[in-house]
Amino acid sequence: MKIKSVETTNVRIPLNDPKTFSTKKIFYRDYTVFVITTESGLQGWSFSWGLPAVKTFIDQYKELLIGENAYAVEKIWDKVFRQVDRWDRSGIVMRALAGIDMALWDIIGKAANLPIYKIMGGAREEIEAYHSGGYYPQSCEGSTKAIIDYVVNEMGTAKEKGFHSFKMKIGPASPAVDLERVKQVRRAIGPDCKLMVDANCGYEPEVIIPLAKKMEEYDLTWIEEPVPLDDLRKCERVAKSTSIPIAMGENHFGRWQFRDIIERDCASVIQADPTVCGGFTEYRKLSGMCSAYGLRMAPHCFHDISVQMGLAMPNVTILEYMDVAGDSINVQRIIENPVVAVNGMVRAPEGPGHGLIMDKAAVERYRLS
Repeated sequence: MKIKSVETTNVRIPLNDPKTFSTKKIFYRDYTVFVITTESGLQGWSFSWGLPAVKTFIDQYKELLIGENAYAVEKIWDKVFRQVDRWDRSGIVMRALAGIDMALWDIIGKAANLPIYKIMGGAREEIEAYHSGGYYPQSCEGSTKAIIDYVVNEMGTAKEKGFHSFKMKIGPASPAVDLERVKQVRRAIGPDCKLMVDANCGYEPEVIIPLAKKMEEYDLTWIEEPVPLDDLRKCERVAKSTSIPIAMGENHFGRWQFRDIIERDCASVIQADPTVCGGFTEYRKLSGMCSAYGLRMAPHCFHDISVQMGLAMPNVTILEYMDVAGDSINVQRIIENPVVAVNGMVRAPEGPGHGLIMDKAAVERYRLS
């Protein structure tokens, strides 16, 4: 089953309401769509976070894949990784490898007429998902009451839909306002639900450590990416300063970076993103590493595709869930059959491979020229 062609398309999907993070404001999301075709005509597709350089990389190196056996995911992953030493083998390379790898696994699943999670071991048939949101929408800027009311109403609505676990952003507002937001959300969802907060690397230790101490009374499941990731000493310092578990990993690439996080005890929850860390092949290795250290995994983002890892790996305990109505992660606009949570639980799509059907018309509509 030899590879005949590798094609990529960059798409840009605008947000309905721009979102403010601790370190930035976003108006759209960019994705790279990958399509691999075998000589027999079987196709696999995938997507990753899009950067123009990802497509540039694939266009330059896709000849490395032509003629290779699509089943040989380990060989292909290693071949590409080892021959691109002129690139920084983290960000761009890993995102490109992720797209290639997940499209190949889609082909493997289709050839076997099985979903990927069953080929990889099939630990379960469904998994809990947490509602992820709690942003600072542009429409609420300038009003503390509006910011608090927005997140309380959002989490209350998610609970009515059957979710039992929730994540909200912190960072753009003052620590005092964010503490009040956490307090009010905890009150709204009750004491028996899980509550997580995500700082998106927006604090320095001097700010987040005292804030974390104050948030401990609200029984948080984790604080996500509390400080900038360039210096793991900061991450280690925060992790040792609070009883709240620290989660991180969405912005890390490959087993070597995760090895450093694990060995320094920077986090209790590893949030590797299959579309960032190097695909399903690399994610499986990371799952083994985390298992050896007794660490939980909770894939970052894109539940539509990460559900395959959630159902395959026993130490994946929960999935991040963002539906298109939430308007932050809007890749579902190019998927015909997006995965929908039912009472806070997620199942894989029907069908072999990853089971997702590309909306080709939408890809063309959002294509970057």
